Amino acid sequence: MTQQSATTSWRSAALAAAIVAVFGIAGCSKKAAPAPPVAGSPAAGSTSAASPAAAVDTDADLLTKAKTAENEKRLYAPAGDNAIEYYLALRQRHPNDESTKSALEDLFTYAMIATEQNLDKASTAKDPAQVSGYKTEAARIFALLERVDTNAPSLPRLRAKMQKQAGDELKAQQDAAKKAQDDLAKKTEADKAAAALKAQQAAAQTPPPQPVERPAQAAPPPRPTPTQAAAPPPAPTPTEAPPQPKPARVGLPDVVSSVQPVYPRDALRDGVSGEVTVAFTVNPDGSVSGASVVSSNPRRVFDTAALDAIRKWRFEAPGEAVSGKRTFAFNPGN
Repeated sequence: MTQQSATTSWRSAALAAAIVAVFGIAGCSKKAAPAPPVAGSPAAGSTSAASPAAAVDTDADLLTKAKTAENEKRLYAPAGDNAIEYYLALRQRHPNDESTKSALEDLFTYAMIATEQNLDKASTAKDPAQVSGYKTEAARIFALLERVDTNAPSLPRLRAKMQKQAGDELKAQQDAAKKAQDDLAKKTEADKAAAALKAQQAAAQTPPPQPVERPAQAAPPPRPTPTQAAAPPPAPTPTEAPPQPKPARVGLPDVVSSVQPVYPRDALRDGVSGEVTVAFTVNPDGSVSGASVVSSNPRRVFDTAALDAIRKWRFEAPGEAVSGKRTFAFNPGN
């Protein structure tokens, strides 16, 4: 006879002996039970009040449920109706029963594998509800393993794996919270910078108040002296003609060649727009000199680009120096 057959036969014999013993105890109990009290008597009322709400499973019932759960592959689940829990209840009643110990040792391996599988699924699942379900089931089965054998060599490894997953989850939650705080801080700073830029643009578009020019008071003509009054002014000779004033030039001469400003790299990357007004002098030969910034928005962002560009412009030779202004607009979309 093989060892497995011997073990099976031994378990069957133990089961039969347990059933016989339980039923024998039940028969003795029935013989020893007193006669029921007469209905309506005080004893009948007190016995009814003291009776339990539900009968406790006998050893035979627990053993039958455990075997049925094994056959139906309910080794460790569902909670409250699995083979391990029924065998644990039997072991609690009979700590030295070898058949119960052997059954729990056999079921321990399956429960350990199920615990590790649930932990692995929890580490790869994407749905938070599924992750929580796998971890909860792993913790429940692990608690059964501890009840079966609290000193089992495999328990520390499983416990460390569960603790590591819990630590990783906590760290992920902390990292997510920190990222949310950082994103909120960046958004707040961006909103402040946008508000400041908008305020600068609004201020630049508002023209400054122009001073009111008061007409200069003409000095009274000097009173003529007696000698001046007596002598009339000399009349101009017919050959002398009064000098004619030279007509003033209106506006700048025509542009011969122009250069567009180079968009500053940082401003283009940040999407900053603005404009610069430059004052300059067109020399008699049409070249440009004396370029300077009159106004800019934002300040000093586009000044250099505008000055470099206007200095390269050429106009038609006006023959004399002419002053003028030019406004350069900077828009990243153009």
